[in-house]
Formats: sequence, structure tokens, C-alpha cells
Amino acid sequence: MTAPGKPTKTAPVTEAVADVVREWEEIAGSPSELEAFGRAMANMVKDLGLSPAEVRALATKGTSAKELPCLLEALRISIRALAEKEPMLLNDLRRTCAVCDHKLECDADIAAGTLIPSYQRYCLNVDTLDALSHDTNFVAES
Repeated sequence: MTAPGKPTKTAPVTEAVADVVREWEEIAGSPSELEAFGRAMANMVKDLGLSPAEVRALATKGTSAKELPCLLEALRISIRALAEKEPMLLNDLRRTCAVCDHKLECDADIAAGTLIPSYQRYCLNVDTLDALSHDTNFVAES
């Protein structure tokens, strides 16, 4: 498990939160252990800039943002450049994708090859993705 408040460069923020939530579910310790774990969780959430609602959503919906790489590729946004130049922005995109209620629609559009004309109707990341797709620092080379 990643230490609370210190996700690795390769582990997205949502995975770190999910790890802590899973550990929380496994704890059967004393009240003082539970209190210490609760403080550690609160500090991690604060350090990551997550709201209580985001933590609840991540805990209940899981951490899958598997659609995001497909969308970035379709928009010709370099995930590598994004990870190198704006890792926190990439984590925000992943977190938003992970809690999205339109996964079935997005997955269907990916499978049908209709993601580009369709994602703007439902994607919570649409504004950020549109800005990135026009930024030469992040446009993937052909």
C-alpha cells in the first residue's frame, strides 16, 4: 500500500485513496488505532485537496478511469507530456473520470468509434480536455 498522503508518481491519487479505504474496511483494531487511522485519512484527504464528497464517491464507485487514456488518444493529447508537465492535472482528470456516471455511454462510444463526436455531451472533463487539445505543449505528434 502507498503511504497515506504520499502517492507514488506511478500510482494515481484515486488508487491511493482506494487503498486507504480498503485498509479502513480491514481494520478491526482498538478505538485508539481507529482514531489514529481516521486522522491519517483526514490528513491525506486534505493534502490531496479532496472534498468529503469526492472521497465518498471514490470509495463507493471505485477508481476506474480506464476510459481516459482512450479519450486522450482520440483527442491526440499526449498522456506522457501531461504526466511530465502537469501531473496534478492528470490526476484531476483521472479522479473526475473515476467518479463519472456516464461510463457505460463512454464505453459504448469507445467501442463504436464515436467517442470524439459524442464525449462533449456527457464528459465531466470536457472543458479541460478541449483546452489541452489546443495547447501545443500537450498535442501528440503524428
